[in-house]
Amino acid sequence: MINSRITELLSRKLAGEASPEELRELETLLAADPEADERQKLLGQFWARQENGSHPQIEHNLQKVLASLGLPPTHKKIGFPWWKMAAAVFIVVAGVVVALEKRNTPAVVSSLTEKHNVKGTRSIIQLADGSKIWLNADSRLKYPDLFKGSTRDVYLNGEAFFDVAKNPEHPFIIHLANGTVRVLGTSFNIRAYDNESTVETSVATGRVAFIPKYHSSGKRQDTVYLAPDHKASYTFRREELTTAPTVAQDDKAWTEGRLIFRGETMEDIAIQLERDFGKKVIFLDEDPRHFVFTGSFGNNTLEEIMYYLSRTKKFTYKITGSELLISQ
Repeated sequence: MINSRITELLSRKLAGEASPEELRELETLLAADPEADERQKLLGQFWARQENGSHPQIEHNLQKVLASLGLPPTHKKIGFPWWKMAAAVFIVVAGVVVALEKRNTPAVVSSLTEKHNVKGTRSIIQLADGSKIWLNADSRLKYPDLFKGSTRDVYLNGEAFFDVAKNPEHPFIIHLANGTVRVLGTSFNIRAYDNESTVETSVATGRVAFIPKYHSSGKRQDTVYLAPDHKASYTFRREELTTAPTVAQDDKAWTEGRLIFRGETMEDIAIQLERDFGKKVIFLDEDPRHFVFTGSFGNNTLEEIMYYLSRTKKFTYKITGSELLISQ
């Protein structure tokens, strides 16, 4: 239904005949109707550009809209140029028609391609804008075949290294389950597995904006800007965000088949080995879970990695067709 009161008050305001009480009433009504408020701004701009006189096209459009709504034509004389009233009514009425059409028209959603790497596999994806993405094992990336609109949006669950083509007019946005990364053109690594408690973003080149997603109501949203060789870590269960220096080349070592452990427990290393080699890791005893290791491996087999780790700490292991068994 058309809000005739808004139309009347808006017309009086534009004619300079509205009282202070009517202006306050109009302000209240517009605050409750954002679409009408937008049309009021549009009309104000339109009005300011026009000169008094005859505008037959506006009259024609007004009568056409009124007829389509089943309303009688209007030829009423008013105390200020009639075409301005016609313009006011036309914009308000046309806005209602457009709103109804939008409500009844299904939204057009750009189709997304999904790349899913199972455990033990990695891939490289070339996007339509020239950006290149290295997708790690046990990771998913959703992206459009062709970017449309003002931003370039992709969706990640897992780990990926991005080399984003520079385009200041169209920011590149990575949507995560617990945050967002926004860039213009740079290279960086993101580790954001849904089943891990921490999201990490480290920068190789350029600058990156990381925005964590807070689940607590009322908590202020932060945006952290990262320079090269800096990392943001967000523990989303505690909603704690920290930044620290890092070695970006080490953070992306996995793209070259290298594994780097810095004071990590065997339990954490097992998660990485399970993803990289596709074998389920089973601890037959508790103690080996807590052994801590620091080391680097380059394109080694699972057998080689386990052999060298077992020389550092005292534990035994067995590799089967589908499992890695670790015991005291």
